[in-house]
Amino acid sequence: MEDKTTLASPATGPDEPSDESLIASAQAGHGFALDRLLRRHHPELARLLWRFARQPTELDDLVQETYLRVLRALPRWQPSQPFIHWLRRVAVNVGRDHYRREITRRRWTAEPPHPEAATTDPDALNAPGHYAADPAPDPAARAAASEIKSALDLLPPDERTLLTLHHLEGWDFATIGEHLGWPAALTRLRAFRARRRLRTLFENPFSL
Repeated sequence: MEDKTTLASPATGPDEPSDESLIASAQAGHGFALDRLLRRHHPELARLLWRFARQPTELDDLVQETYLRVLRALPRWQPSQPFIHWLRRVAVNVGRDHYRREITRRRWTAEPPHPEAATTDPDALNAPGHYAADPAPDPAARAAASEIKSALDLLPPDERTLLTLHHLEGWDFATIGEHLGWPAALTRLRAFRARRRLRTLFENPFSL
C-alpha cells in the first residue's frame, strides 16, 4: 500500500541546489533563494492546503498566508528536520487557524453550516485513507472529498483539522499528532470523540 503520510521533496538534479543551501542563501538576505525554494514545493503545498479550502480564492489566501509565516519564521529555522516537513507543519497550522476564523465568523453572522452536510453518511468516515486521493483528477474523488468537507464543517476546529488530515490526506494518527503537538494516543482519543460528536450531530440536527 502506498504511504500517504509522506510529503516528498521534489527530486533535484546534480546542478540543482539543495533545500538547505537555498535556505542558507535566503537567511543571508537573498530573496531569490526563498522564491526558488517556495516554487519548488508549491505543488505539494497547494495540494495539502486544498484540503482546508472550498474555493480557489480560499486556497490562494491560505498559500499566501503560509508563505508569509515561512518568511517571518525563516531566520529561526534549524536544519534538524527537512524543510518540507517544517513547511508542512506551518501549512497545517494555517489550515487550523482558517477553521478557527470560520467558527468566529459564523458566531458573528449566524451563518449555518453548509446544508449539504446533512446528506453525508458519517459511517464513511470510518474508512481511513478512503478519500485520501488527490481530489483534482477524478470527479468522483472530488465529489466525495466535498461531502467529507461538508460533514466536517460541523466540528470544532481542532477536531475538524484532525479528521481532515486523517480522512482526506490519509495521515496516520502519529503523523497528525506530530504536526499538531499531540501524543499519538491523545490524537486517537480525539478522533474517536470527534466521530462520536459528528454522529450525534447527524442523529440530532437540532443540536447544531
